[in-house]
Amino acid sequence: MKAATVLPQRWGESWLVGAGAETFWPQLEQFQVQFQQAKPQDILLAEAEPVRFLAAFLAACQASGRVWLANPHWGLGEWQQVATQCQPDRVIGSVPEGLWDASGDRGQRPGSDFAKNGTAQILIPTGGSSGNIRFAVHTWETLVASVQGFQQHFHCDRVNAYCVLPLYHVSGLMQAMRCLLLGGKLVIQPFRALLQDGAIANPSNHRFLSLVPTQLQQLLDAEQDFVPWLRSFIAILLGGAPASTVLLQTARELRLPLAPTYGMTETAAQVATLLPQEFLSGHANSGRALPHAHITIRDEGEHLLPPGQTGRISLEAKSLAGGYGDTAFAQPFQSGDLGYLDEAGYLHVVGRAGTLILTGGEKVLPAEVESAILRTGLVQDVVVLGLPDETWGEQVVAVIVPRHEGWERDRLIAALKPQLSAYKLPKQWLSRPTLAYNSQGKLNRAALHQWAIEVLQSTGPTTPSAPT
Repeated sequence: MKAATVLPQRWGESWLVGAGAETFWPQLEQFQVQFQQAKPQDILLAEAEPVRFLAAFLAACQASGRVWLANPHWGLGEWQQVATQCQPDRVIGSVPEGLWDASGDRGQRPGSDFAKNGTAQILIPTGGSSGNIRFAVHTWETLVASVQGFQQHFHCDRVNAYCVLPLYHVSGLMQAMRCLLLGGKLVIQPFRALLQDGAIANPSNHRFLSLVPTQLQQLLDAEQDFVPWLRSFIAILLGGAPASTVLLQTARELRLPLAPTYGMTETAAQVATLLPQEFLSGHANSGRALPHAHITIRDEGEHLLPPGQTGRISLEAKSLAGGYGDTAFAQPFQSGDLGYLDEAGYLHVVGRAGTLILTGGEKVLPAEVESAILRTGLVQDVVVLGLPDETWGEQVVAVIVPRHEGWERDRLIAALKPQLSAYKLPKQWLSRPTLAYNSQGKLNRAALHQWAIEVLQSTGPTTPSAPT
């Protein structure tokens, strides 16, 4: 499944559907000519137009250099982070002026230790929502391993997909890779266009759809009835951010074929996925590991934990990236997520290790508190944060989007008391009209954390009740 063999096999096929799809092969040929140099190149791909992006990406993968994927909508601060890591020989797309020295001095090239002879490196960005952009160093082989694991997990010979996610993000890129490598077709439509104009192709021929939870919620809330369209897919892969129990229950009642997934940029998308039939039968987890991956749960000393015990999710996968820049990954890879495996091998993700709140010696998982708050039906959205507190170390703070004006704190607390231990109850409640999400549906927790601190400081000192 090398790029040099797959592309000739599919040459001229109408495998793309969407605006500009007919220009894919001519553009690919043009980029192949541009990138044919004896010297390996660093190619920065910041192209917003999806067909041109794919043509440039696949041409770059046939070269022996490196292709850096970039979000063309990054702000200047994010681009400045990129400039400290990447010194491109070519830029496809548009970037802010003055980021790189025009003299041609490219400096050190991070990630060279992961190079294989004649094999391009594919550097995929991650971490933008936390304000710390890094690039996971993949190869064509790691992406192929992810495709093969997906194929075996879903028992499908061919994959057709409907892509509404950006292709510079791993979840969008891997949809294109599955369709290309497995002989399928890919429909490309920006999500905003889908909401506004409706679907552009018959989903009966495009069997997989990938969404983040906020996109699924928007489709269910839209004036146009997308439910029949959503039901027509074999599987709707749902990932990128935690989905609320309310959203999952609504999808189950509507008989939507959801396939909640667990994965990350570092693993070239999913390493665990719940099959739609399992979701519809009542399973509430992220499914079993795909064939190319192995998942274990470990404590802080990296010792294996038995089924049912929560710890750090650790991963071994053929699709694991080589590392970040010059920092190599070891297997098993220690993720930043907490979870447990049940006796049947299903993965249950309970939250991020970095968001764990320690208050008065007790551990609080924000995801658990957020789910309980959403189940009250009194809020539209919520994030639970741990803010510094002199007495308890951290205090539990809830930032909510209320369903109605004049919301009552006491009413929320009364509804939560039967569900949560006292130390898990938020001691401070703040409200906003919306929460801050990025295009992948991930909360900008760092920004909300800073906002909450500023709000509480401006309202004067508080005296939270004891977390016991």
